[in-house]
Amino acid sequence: MQLLLITGPAGVGKSTLSWEMSAQLAAAQVAHAVIETDELDRVFPRPNTSELDRIQPGTIDVSSINLAAIWSTYQALGHTRLIMSGVMMHLNFDKRWILSAIPEARITVVRMLAAEPTLLARLAQREFGSGADEQAQRSLRQARRMASEDAEGMIVLPTDGKRPAELAEIILRKTGWLNIGGQPAGPG
Repeated sequence: MQLLLITGPAGVGKSTLSWEMSAQLAAAQVAHAVIETDELDRVFPRPNTSELDRIQPGTIDVSSINLAAIWSTYQALGHTRLIMSGVMMHLNFDKRWILSAIPEARITVVRMLAAEPTLLARLAQREFGSGADEQAQRSLRQARRMASEDAEGMIVLPTDGKRPAELAEIILRKTGWLNIGGQPAGPG
């Protein structure tokens, strides 16, 4: 199964890109599913390790259990393509919990980047209230850390000055998920 893992700092546009890729794939009649990783562990109170161990021995995060459950339904429906989005600050760790949930996944990582002024402007459109400044600082820390990391083996997607539809088409063509005229799209 093919998994596109859309990563990047908070506010860079991961959800918007995922939704746009989904719309383009649907228009091209390409079967797929979309999961936002934030929704896999949005629960209160958070289960502790003993509670999780009761459900699935050795599991330390509810996200892996939930991903396995959701994917089993999509897989039973015949799906072989999944778009997932999340910040993914610890990519090697994140790949491990994803693969524990979906062992057959072939993961392609897409790292979205934006200049700091662009990131702050995007955050200003969605963050309101007392937590907005804290979120902006957290996102800038995430962006700086990600920009300093080795990007080998991932698709790096600069987003400044590009619309979501353009970004989605770039990724879908690079990955071959969007076929043109019945022929697999090239890497360009």
